[in-house]
Amino acid sequence: MIILSRLWQSKIVRFTGAAIASTLGTGFFPWGPGTVGSIVAAFAFYYYPFSQLVLLPFVLLIGWLGCEAGRKLWGEDPSIVTIDEVAGTWIACLVAPAEWGVWGIFAALVLFRIFDIAKPWPVNKLDEMKNGIGILLDDVAAGLMAAGVLIVADLIYF
Repeated sequence: MIILSRLWQSKIVRFTGAAIASTLGTGFFPWGPGTVGSIVAAFAFYYYPFSQLVLLPFVLLIGWLGCEAGRKLWGEDPSIVTIDEVAGTWIACLVAPAEWGVWGIFAALVLFRIFDIAKPWPVNKLDEMKNGIGILLDDVAAGLMAAGVLIVADLIYF
């Protein structure tokens, strides 16, 4: 524990933690930083040339570490922390029907933001957790809810 505490005192570790937590600075956007972080995630998802599903564990791990860093830097669930939106958007985008093309990614993004902002159950319960995993899990739940809507919409309309 002492080693981790000393490591956190390093400026490069704090800078890296801030960069991850704020999704390379999107959290500092003055209007809707969560939406900006989600847009970055949707673009990265769309343009990333490899399997997005393989990257999901990495996105979740980086999301959790970024949320922990953001909590240490700026307090409990600050709007500057947008890496959790990246994870939630990524989950929603994973099930966007391929035949919908870019509109599927857009639908995933919009649905995720609706669930993230409205915070229906269980998103609201997870949002009450006051730690890094809680910061991440409410967005994971919103992403799963958006994914569920996309799956049902694809089954009904296609």
